[in-house]
Amino acid sequence: MNKVFSIVTGVFAIIGIIFVGVFFAIQFGLLNVRGLISERNQSIRSAQADTTPVSKKNTRDTNRAVMLCKIHTLANYAPQTAHAINQVYETAPTSELVQTMFSVASRRFNTLSFMNQLKDCETVTIPDTNPVLQTAFPWADSDEWAVMKSAFIRDQEYIRKAAADAGISPRILLGGIIGEQFRFFTNSRDSFKSYFEPLKLLASLSKFSFGIAGLKPETVARIDENLKNPDSVFYLGQSMENIIGYPDNIDPETVRFERITDTKNAYYSYLYAGLFMRQVTAQWRHAGYEIGDNPGVLATLYNLGFNRSVPKPIPQIGGAPITVNGTQYTFGDLAYEFYYSGELLQEFPYTVSK
Repeated sequence: MNKVFSIVTGVFAIIGIIFVGVFFAIQFGLLNVRGLISERNQSIRSAQADTTPVSKKNTRDTNRAVMLCKIHTLANYAPQTAHAINQVYETAPTSELVQTMFSVASRRFNTLSFMNQLKDCETVTIPDTNPVLQTAFPWADSDEWAVMKSAFIRDQEYIRKAAADAGISPRILLGGIIGEQFRFFTNSRDSFKSYFEPLKLLASLSKFSFGIAGLKPETVARIDENLKNPDSVFYLGQSMENIIGYPDNIDPETVRFERITDTKNAYYSYLYAGLFMRQVTAQWRHAGYEIGDNPGVLATLYNLGFNRSVPKPIPQIGGAPITVNGTQYTFGDLAYEFYYSGELLQEFPYTVSK
C-alpha cells in the first residue's frame, strides 16, 4: 500500500513540475511559433492601432476637406483604390471603415514624400461647412431648373425642329421659355412641389398667357399676320410665309389656341417663341441694328411683347424680375446666362459661324 501511494505521489509531482515548466516557458516566450500568420495578424493589429486613435488624437481627420485631400493624395499613387475609398466616404463620411481602408492602403506607400503630402493635408484651408457648388449659376442649382432641364431633354426633338423651322438657335429660343417657367414655378411653389417637380413637367400657363411658352393669343395671331405681310417690318420673307398652315374649314383662332396649349406636343409653342424672336430681329435689322446673336435682348423683347420692341442703338437687357435661389434676375438675365452657361450643351450645342 505504501508503495502504491509513493508511486501516485511521484506521478503527481512530475505532472506538477511539467506544468510549472510550461508556465515559465510561456512567460519567457520559449514556446512562441513564428510565421506569416502571426506576422500578418500583428500587421493588422498595428493598422487598427494606427487608425482608431487618429480621430481621437487629431480631430481634423474627421474634417471633410482633410479626408478628401488625403484621398486625392492617394489617387496620385493608386487611383483605383482611392476611387473605391471615395465611394465609401461619400456614402458614410463619418464611418471608421474609411479610416481603416485608407490606413491599409497607405502602407504600401510609406515614403517620406507620401507622408509629407498627407501632413500637408492637415493644414488644408478648404472649409468643410460650405458645400461644393455644382455650377456657377444659382438658377442652374435650383430645383426648378432640374425639372426644366429634364423636360427640355425630353422635348429636344420638338425644340430642334421648331428652332430649325423658325431659323433661330435652339439655345436662344429656350431663353424666353426659361423665364416663363421660372416665373410660374417661383410664384406657385405649392403647385411646383406637389405636381410639377415629382412629374418633371413644364408648367402650361392658362390665365393671361398660355402653354409652356406663356404665349398670348393676340401675340400668336400677330405672328401669323407678320408672316403673310410683306409690308410689315417684322416680315421674314416669302420662304417663311407658309411655315404655319391651317386645315380647311376650321377657325384658325381655335386651331392656334389648341396648338399652343397642347401639353403632349409642344412643337408649336416652341415654334411661335422662335418666330417671335426672328420677327423682332428682322424689325431691328430693318432699322439698322443687329440683335440676332444677343440672347439677353431677344428674351427681354419676348417678355415685353411686340408693342414695346423699339429699335435703338444700345439695347438693354431686362424684363420682369424673377427671384431664383435667393438671387434676383430679369427675363433677359436668365436667357443670357443660360446661353453661355454650357447647360444642355450635349442636346443643344453652340453653332459656330463660318
